[in-house]
Amino acid sequence: MTRVPMERLIEFGAEVLTARGVADDRARIVSETIVEAEAFRQSTHGVVQFRSVCSALGVSADAKADPRVVTDRGAMALIDANGSIPILAMKLAREIAVRKAREYGVATAMVRHSGWIAALSTHLAAVAREGLLATAWAQSSSCKDCAPFGGIDACFSTNPIALAFPTDEGPVVADFSTASFSMGATSAMIKRNEKTETPRFLDKDGMSSRDPAVMKDGGSIMFAGCEAEGYKGYALSLFNEALTAAAGGSANNPDVPGSQSFGLTVIDPDHFAGTEYYLKEMKRFMTRVRASRVRDGVDRIRFPGERGFAALEDCRAQGVPLDDEKLGMLNQLAAECGVDPLKAD
Repeated sequence: MTRVPMERLIEFGAEVLTARGVADDRARIVSETIVEAEAFRQSTHGVVQFRSVCSALGVSADAKADPRVVTDRGAMALIDANGSIPILAMKLAREIAVRKAREYGVATAMVRHSGWIAALSTHLAAVAREGLLATAWAQSSSCKDCAPFGGIDACFSTNPIALAFPTDEGPVVADFSTASFSMGATSAMIKRNEKTETPRFLDKDGMSSRDPAVMKDGGSIMFAGCEAEGYKGYALSLFNEALTAAAGGSANNPDVPGSQSFGLTVIDPDHFAGTEYYLKEMKRFMTRVRASRVRDGVDRIRFPGERGFAALEDCRAQGVPLDDEKLGMLNQLAAECGVDPLKAD
């Protein structure tokens, strides 16, 4: 395992993207987002995605394109990614939603015709650091990952959602799929030839399975809740598709070019009970939650994102750990782009 200083890894990513025609300031934004996801332990959305972003340039994304604001009215905005690098569309949505929430108390920005935007948690953590609450919903129009609850044929992506809120100790962030597993985690398990402890997949005939490899032969991932309560994840995923339709994007549809849509809602507590009251009440409540007795084998109560933020701080201090496979992939990309390879600190 090699530790690469976080700033060096960000600079490296920006250099690779710049070599592919992305302007310096945009390349830095995209690289920071990807590296922070890696450091936060969202590795499926981390440095492996540098190659994916580079591959998309000139195909589904234009290095020089800008996201376009379609509607900007009151507490809402609708944005078309317009062939831009999708992370830039999310950044614009976040900036607009934060600004409007400061003015109106609540604001929603939706983006259509986009693509991969990295881990939702990375974007929402930035909002919570500004003292605001946020939710995000993301969807892919062409993936065949999940069958409807009680069905066999997949017609949903894993449709992730994320939630974030501020506290006087820092942000609390949850980021999860409406499916029982993300597609990234499923692919990693297939590669390692691993199986789940309980059935979380359906094979092509609708039989439950512990083997993610059934996905390679017409299988699907069960929704969160699996056999007993998968209707809960199913309902959340349906709402995700409804938001997509509201934004003018394509709900899951294999007959149109693949794209992603997402929605972001931001709340400013200062417009409601007030930030001072909010932080005081959340501190009291979180103290109560932490005081709960713990089950055997559990050392203490944690909040969503706590381990991720600890890993992020460790990476800032000690460097980002990269295994030989990731380091090799990045240095191959460096050779292709004519930039200096990465080395250990």
